[in-house]
Amino acid sequence: MEQQFLMLKEQTAHGNMLFPLSVYDVVSNADLPERIHCHWHEEMEILVVTEGAASLRLNGAYTGICRGNVIFIPSNQLHLVTCEIGKPFSFFALVFHPDLLSGPISDVIRQQYIEPVLNQDTVFPILSASDSVWEARAHGLLCEIRQLFLQKEFGYELLVKAKLLELWHLCYSHARKKEKDAKAPSDYRVSLIKEMIEYIRENYDRPISLGDLSAGFHMSPGHLCRFFKSMTRMSPVEYINFYRVSMSMELLRRTDLEIGHIAMRTGFNNISYYNRTFRRYMHLTPSQYRKNSAELPEL
Repeated sequence: MEQQFLMLKEQTAHGNMLFPLSVYDVVSNADLPERIHCHWHEEMEILVVTEGAASLRLNGAYTGICRGNVIFIPSNQLHLVTCEIGKPFSFFALVFHPDLLSGPISDVIRQQYIEPVLNQDTVFPILSASDSVWEARAHGLLCEIRQLFLQKEFGYELLVKAKLLELWHLCYSHARKKEKDAKAPSDYRVSLIKEMIEYIRENYDRPISLGDLSAGFHMSPGHLCRFFKSMTRMSPVEYINFYRVSMSMELLRRTDLEIGHIAMRTGFNNISYYNRTFRRYMHLTPSQYRKNSAELPEL
């Protein structure tokens, strides 16, 4: 069963680590009953139905959706949409990583407003643009985000994030909340993860092993990995690579150093591993990133 679930993971990259968001306009094929195939992804997804009516299956439960509805699909949840053959069904989808809202570190925004949704302790309702003033505003914000993303004018990322946060505030204020069983991370846990991240940032250009972190913070490797991922949603190795790639991007933009030298200077032990890791996070090679950066106008 777990293997089958893993096979349904979507492989499409939605944006990149600098701006992990994409918008898609979809006119589904009316000759097929399945309009969105069964899949899941780590990103949040917001569907805005623009034409027709269909049935959404989200983790086994079916719900009818129609034009004007806004549907929130949490991270890591299996979902598909079916529709009667011959009937039109169109939508646009906003797909984004939760880190876009607050970053990967467990700050107050993530603790109080993001994690409860990711953990499904807080559930956003299906919205209808005609039901209330706040739902109409939420629908309008999504249309504005779509337009900003399509036009991509200067500074659009700022406006997209601002409108996404406003949308999140609106929906969170009207969400269904379950009774809280677990406490928010203690001050000690927050302080500890900050120390770990500071250690990584001070030593990213040198070899850092899980054993080094385990010994330095007096935890078993397994306990450290579970703790780190619970606080950042990344494993220690993923965060180390994430930070090293971000540091290498500065060197790619600001210097003429050879890519192999940049790889070594930012803690990667060989250029092949650096290239693979960079591409996994940025969806392009270091050379392509440097070329694209050089073509941007100086501000």
